[in-house]
Amino acid sequence: MFKIKILCICTFFVLFSHSLLMAENLPKNDEVLAQVGDSRLTSSRLDMMIDLMPPQIQVMLRSNDQMRKELINRWVDISLIVQEARAAKIDQEPLIKLKIEEMKNRVLVETLISQRIDTQTPVPEEEVAAYYEKHSSEFEQGEQVQAQHILIRLAPDAGAADKEKARKTIEMIQDKLKNGESFATLAEQFSEDPGSKSKGGSLGYFGRGQMVKEFEDAAFATEPGQISPPVQTNFGWHLIHVLDKKAPQKLPLEQVSKEIAARLKADRNEKALEKLIEELKSKYPVTVK
Repeated sequence: MFKIKILCICTFFVLFSHSLLMAENLPKNDEVLAQVGDSRLTSSRLDMMIDLMPPQIQVMLRSNDQMRKELINRWVDISLIVQEARAAKIDQEPLIKLKIEEMKNRVLVETLISQRIDTQTPVPEEEVAAYYEKHSSEFEQGEQVQAQHILIRLAPDAGAADKEKARKTIEMIQDKLKNGESFATLAEQFSEDPGSKSKGGSLGYFGRGQMVKEFEDAAFATEPGQISPPVQTNFGWHLIHVLDKKAPQKLPLEQVSKEIAARLKADRNEKALEKLIEELKSKYPVTVK
């Protein structure tokens, strides 16, 4: 997995090194670590490559000579492929030229935005609290139920024989539950819901409007610790074991503060970007047909 990450980052670096990193900006006596044709990997350029990587990988590369050597080897591999692609004039194909240009543009856009717009400063806690109070209705949570279920699937166009087989199967499971067998064990053995089967039929907590109506009505009508009668929906037959219920509540600020902060930061960034775009429109002529 690490080699794949290094390979991808090296590919990115080789593609843009000539267009985005000018040779005259590098030290004159920079040590050459590797060379493929006319392309050279210098120590300062390698350092810049490492700077492009996630912080945890930077630490590993700067403290592990073997991994640093692996990065150099991957640069050589990619440089060989890139030079062959250029020799084959792949970089001159219209679609490929457009892709390269779009990738370059993306890098330039991301860099300019990071330089002109403050996207990192946290939203002050008082702003988060003020939003929470002003929009309190957004954080009201309706009644919820925690449940497990067992599903025996039945196709909408099932014939009489299949319907009877499904009904008998769900009744057989119901009898096992009445005899004290574990709901979770029976779910893992018989349920045909791939999303919950391996979890003992667990659906976690859900509110109204998240499940089909027949299933929802049965779940909310069943008391915690009880199992519903067989319920038929468009998916098939279900048995529902209700584990817990939560009354309607307003979610506390500490539970939603991160969500609010992310929302406010996104809104702040969007407004800052809109302002930057308007400033640039007055600086550069724009014509749209």
